[in-house]
Amino acid sequence: MQQNFSQHPSTRPHLQLVDKQAAKRRVLFLIVDAGGGHRSAANAISRCLDREYPGLYDYELAEVSYTIGPLGRFLGATYSGLYNVALQTGHYWLEPWIFGVLSQSRDVLLPIGLPHFRKYIKDRSPDMLVTLIHGSHEVTHAMMQKDGHIPNMTVVTDAATIRPSWVHPYCDQVIVSTDEARQACLDLGIAPERIDVLGHPIDPRFARPSPPVPELRRRFDLSEDRFTIMIMMGGTGGKNIYRFSQLLQEAELPVQIVACCGSDKRLLAQVEQLAKASSTVPIKALGFSDEIPNLMALSDLIITKPGPGTIMEAMAKDLPMIIDDTNYTMWQEKGNLDYVRKHNLGRIIVDPSELLPVVRTLMNDSTALELMRENIRKHKKPEATRQIAQLIHERLQQAEQTPL
Repeated sequence: MQQNFSQHPSTRPHLQLVDKQAAKRRVLFLIVDAGGGHRSAANAISRCLDREYPGLYDYELAEVSYTIGPLGRFLGATYSGLYNVALQTGHYWLEPWIFGVLSQSRDVLLPIGLPHFRKYIKDRSPDMLVTLIHGSHEVTHAMMQKDGHIPNMTVVTDAATIRPSWVHPYCDQVIVSTDEARQACLDLGIAPERIDVLGHPIDPRFARPSPPVPELRRRFDLSEDRFTIMIMMGGTGGKNIYRFSQLLQEAELPVQIVACCGSDKRLLAQVEQLAKASSTVPIKALGFSDEIPNLMALSDLIITKPGPGTIMEAMAKDLPMIIDDTNYTMWQEKGNLDYVRKHNLGRIIVDPSELLPVVRTLMNDSTALELMRENIRKHKKPEATRQIAQLIHERLQQAEQTPL
């Protein structure tokens, strides 16, 4: 269960002795609510800690902008809001501008936000900091220079293309998803012994076997033997979900569509209307759902944007993919396209006109689909979340045994 550290006695085991029998170890996850990937990754790790080591840990998910005072909170809310609107509307080209403004503001914010951040950390007294967002390392480092070292870990939630602000020389340990990401960290000057390639933290349910496909399709009122295409563009939705559903519906292909619209209620209503008007292509329109592992398991193919979370989730379920590169691709996701292409995990489309030919080809070429599944099985790391939780546990156990 998620706890607030301020409910516990203020102790800092890295600075003073504590009664190990009386206090749980405390893990603070630093995230940002721009998109849903950072929070999802933190939730996945914390749930795994609960399951693997029940009763040993308390944890809190801290939205970074809420830790650095009123100005930081205002700028953070503005950044997250603009970023999420860009995702929903497909105006990804706004991201470099939004990120550029945020990056330039960090130097100004540091001296203003540092006192607030120090108080935030002091009130919660975490035993470990787990950072799942780039751009927060400077304030964390400045806090530690004044108040002492806290065991820390950075879990990079971008799969291949790594911004310089993801890593910092002070980081104890950096967890990445792929060999490509490891090389990017090495190029940024991070010592190799501090980098571990474990995979992307996803909900542990993706690593568990799913019920048989016919059973799942019956559960969701889908045809048991029809080629099933899942379309998902992340937790905030995305306008191409409607566009691609419409293209498939108008082509009257012998498929059924599972359209996951996320939190975008307007998009959901539009796809539901399309589903009602579709007489030949069944369309299952869904809003935000916690059934994504099962929905991927019942699908033959997924169409998605080049976001790292969905790609890694699809890989965990052996699901071939079509990656939508028809819009502006954000800098941190460009490497994901190369990763999918290099390892033949799916197909990339750069124009909507390519969608139908690619779908037709994959529907009619079971050998190509199976080869993708084989490649996915070679590269997937479905146990990443459990391994990250295990590392956190081992490091904190080691800290308890180390004389202070």
